[in-house]
Amino acid sequence: MGLPLVSGPVSAMLFVQYGSRFAVHAARGTLLGFVAAAAFCAAYALTSLRRPWWQSLIAAYAAFFATTGLLSVINVTMNWALVLVPLVLAVTALSIDVPTGTQTIATPGKGAVAVRMLIAGAMVLLLTTSARFLGAEISGFLAPLPVLAAIMAATSHRDSGSAAVHTVLRGAVLGSWGGVAFFSAIILLARSVDPLTMYLLAAVAAVVAGACAVALQSAADAAGLSARLRHPARVPAWVRVHAA
Repeated sequence: MGLPLVSGPVSAMLFVQYGSRFAVHAARGTLLGFVAAAAFCAAYALTSLRRPWWQSLIAAYAAFFATTGLLSVINVTMNWALVLVPLVLAVTALSIDVPTGTQTIATPGKGAVAVRMLIAGAMVLLLTTSARFLGAEISGFLAPLPVLAAIMAATSHRDSGSAAVHTVLRGAVLGSWGGVAFFSAIILLARSVDPLTMYLLAAVAAVVAGACAVALQSAADAAGLSARLRHPARVPAWVRVHAA
């Protein structure tokens, strides 16, 4: 769910409608927007431990827009973004506690799938038609707005409980590495290759990066790194005494 299934089509339509320069500026904003998407996932995971799906969804969207607002007023260079964003995604994925064992997620019916497709399509249309008024940067920030991930999280939480939604959210964060690769490729290739080649290479980069992120997460779980990050060792009593 973290792959650029919505933000990718948004980028392509922005390129067609407003040109390569607009699309590249939007891609820069989208890179930082994945940090806000990670905040969405972290907030939902934390809230879902004690609250129902609708309250968790409200808290998650509040975290997304608060993070987006903060990032919009901070000047982050491209080099720093390429370092900061993957680091935030990695730490967020490691911090989401996923119970051991297989989590059962209910299979949606055809009607539910159709509704999700319509909502995703409506989001693409809304962002691309309002981009002229929002500008490239804000359009880019909003492109990773969790639409499919929010629907998956809410339905999994409602039907299968908090444990299942944590699995979905971790997958969304890991998949966001694919989104980072996608938009990094657009920024780097926009002036050197034709648009079709650029988006094809960006799609390949997204799939490869997402697969690598999943492999790294599996290795981290095997090494116990995720558990240590979520449940750090307590400070020994003698240390607390001397510190006092």
